[in-house]
Amino acid sequence: MTTLLRLGAVALLACSAACGSGQADPGGADGETELLNLGKELAQCLRQNGIPDFPDPLVKDGKLVMPSRPAGQDTTFDRALKSCDSVARKLDQSGAGDRFSDADVAKLRAFARCIRENGVPEWPDPKSDGSFPILNTPLDGKTERLQRALEPCRKHWNKGWRVS
Repeated sequence: MTTLLRLGAVALLACSAACGSGQADPGGADGETELLNLGKELAQCLRQNGIPDFPDPLVKDGKLVMPSRPAGQDTTFDRALKSCDSVARKLDQSGAGDRFSDADVAKLRAFARCIRENGVPEWPDPKSDGSFPILNTPLDGKTERLQRALEPCRKHWNKGWRVS
């Protein structure tokens, strides 16, 4: 479940991310190819687990760009993502989720403020790397209260996030 949240279990998959330091140069073809292959592996797993039309991601400017989660398929998508946890962990361990831009972190702060205003007052601001410090807390999981808060807050951030 933590990797699920790390990649944005509730709002997932339009995450853009650069390849991490353990990989080949993120601007180089090898790093981009490896990143794209991991993204395609996750997309294929999602297709095999209930989201048959989920498109492949692409790499743009050295960053992996995953398609948005399909509208109206939240439960099915969450089940598929949970089934793909081992693949999502590989993508997460690649360092793909390590870098959000300053502009993205500002949007994540607005998202966090909105979540607090909509019924989850203990939701924290993101850290400077864009991750939310909720790992192993009562917030580390999908709750009905968080689900209700998400809908009005998607206007601020409808992409993936990481937990720390």
